[in-house]
Amino acid sequence: MKLLAHIDWWLVLLTAALAMVGVAFVHSGTAVDARFSDQVSRQLLFYCVAGVLAILLVAVPYVRIMRSAWIWYGVAVVALAGLPWFGVMINGSRRWYRVFGFGLQPSEFAKIAVIIVLAAWLRFRAKARTIDGLLVPMLITAVPVGLILEQPDLGSSLVFWPVLIAMCYAAGTPARTLAIVVLLGAVVLVLAYTTVLHDYQKMRVDVWLSHFGWDRATVETPEVVRTLRAEGYQPWQSLIGIGAGGLTGFGFMQGPQSQFDFLPYRSGDYIFAVVCEESGWLGAVAVLALEVLLVAAIARVALRCRERFGRLLAVGVATYLGTQALLHIAVCAWLVPATGLPMPFISYGGSSVVSSVMAVALAINVGARREPVLAADGYA
Repeated sequence: MKLLAHIDWWLVLLTAALAMVGVAFVHSGTAVDARFSDQVSRQLLFYCVAGVLAILLVAVPYVRIMRSAWIWYGVAVVALAGLPWFGVMINGSRRWYRVFGFGLQPSEFAKIAVIIVLAAWLRFRAKARTIDGLLVPMLITAVPVGLILEQPDLGSSLVFWPVLIAMCYAAGTPARTLAIVVLLGAVVLVLAYTTVLHDYQKMRVDVWLSHFGWDRATVETPEVVRTLRAEGYQPWQSLIGIGAGGLTGFGFMQGPQSQFDFLPYRSGDYIFAVVCEESGWLGAVAVLALEVLLVAAIARVALRCRERFGRLLAVGVATYLGTQALLHIAVCAWLVPATGLPMPFISYGGSSVVSSVMAVALAINVGARREPVLAADGYA
C-alpha cells in the first residue's frame, strides 16, 4: 500500500489515454479490411499482457533491476543474433520470431535492455567523465545497433544514439566528448547506407532526397509520377492524408486515404497520418500533446530522483519514447526516409506496445521509490 501511495498516477493516466487513442485509430484503420479485422482484439490482448508485466516491474525494487542489467542485455543480444537463423522473413527483413502465432520483435526490447545497462554503467560519477565512460557505453550501444542494421532495420537503430547521448550527458560526460558520439553516429549511417541496406531501402533514401526538389510542375512529369506509384507511394499517400485533414479532419472512420485503402500500413508505420486525416490538425496536436506530456512527466521523475541509476533510467526512457514518437511523425510527414517505426502506444504491434508500457513502468518504479541502498554502496 505504501508503494501505491507514491506512484505517479499521471504517468498511468497519460499511458492509458494514449492506449485508448491508439486502439481507436487501429480500429479506424482496419475496420474496412477483413485481412486486419482482428488487430483491435489483438491490440487489447497486447495491452493486457503489457499491464501484467508493468505491475511486476513496478513491484520489484529497481535496485534488483540494476543488478540484473547485464542479464537483460545478454538476452537481448542473443535474441537479436539469432534472427538470421530462426527469425521469419517479412517484407525482406528478418526482424521477428514467430511465437504461438504472434510476432516477437527483439529490437523493441533491446532498447529497454540498453537503457538499463547504460544506467548501470554510467551510475558511477567519476567513470562517466573518463574515456572508458564514453567508449564502453558506445560499445554497449553499437553491438545491438549493428545486429539490428543487419536485419536490416534502419528505423529502430536510429533510436539508440539519442538515448546514448542523452544518458551520457545526464551522467556528466562533457559536451565536447559527446560530439564524438554524434560524429560516429553519422559515420555509422553512411556505412549502413553503403554496405548494409538493401537496394529497395537505398531507393527510399534516394527518393526522399529527390522529393525536396519537386514542385507543382515537376510532380506531374512522367518520371515523378512513376516514382509516386512505386518507391514514393507510401509517404506520398501519407502526405495526402495529412494535408487533406485540414483543421478538424474528415471525422472518425471517415478518412478517404484509410477507408478506401490508399494508405498502406495505416495501423502501424503510418498511423499518425490516419490521426491527422480523421481528426485534423487539432486532433494531431492533442495526440502529440499526450506524448509530450508523458515524456515531460518521465523527465520530471528524473529531475526529482537524487540517486544516479534511477535518474539515468528515467532519462533513457524519456529519450527513447520521445525519439521514437518524433521519428514516426517525421516519417509520416516525409521529413525523413520511410523507416517502418511504430508510434509508441498508438501504432499496432505487440512488441511495441509491451516494450513501451514496460519503459513507463520502469519510470513509475523510479518515481515511487527512494533507494538509499545505492548511495550506501557508493553508487551515488
